[in-house]
Amino acid sequence: MIGVACFLMACVAFFRWAPWTTAITVEQATEKYPGLVDPNWRAVTVNHGQPSEWRLGTVAENPSGFAACSAVLGLSIAGFLYCVYRAHDGARRAKLTIGPT
Repeated sequence: MIGVACFLMACVAFFRWAPWTTAITVEQATEKYPGLVDPNWRAVTVNHGQPSEWRLGTVAENPSGFAACSAVLGLSIAGFLYCVYRAHDGARRAKLTIGPT
């Protein structure tokens, strides 16, 4: 059950982390996509050629937030992999305890 929770947390963190890595400043986005960017946005992320607001800022503007998101992603992936390892190890030990049939 904890492995499922770690997996779901990793999914949520990844869907926040991945666009953050490609977020660009409003100035850069205005040059690339004239007329499509609101100058009041904090940062812009581009998804399939469509710019949209990214409220968390770029990595350079918010390094502590990005580091925290990266830490959550890394720890949740590590937790999931540990749960998979423990489940596999437990199944292997149960098989050894029962013995060959």
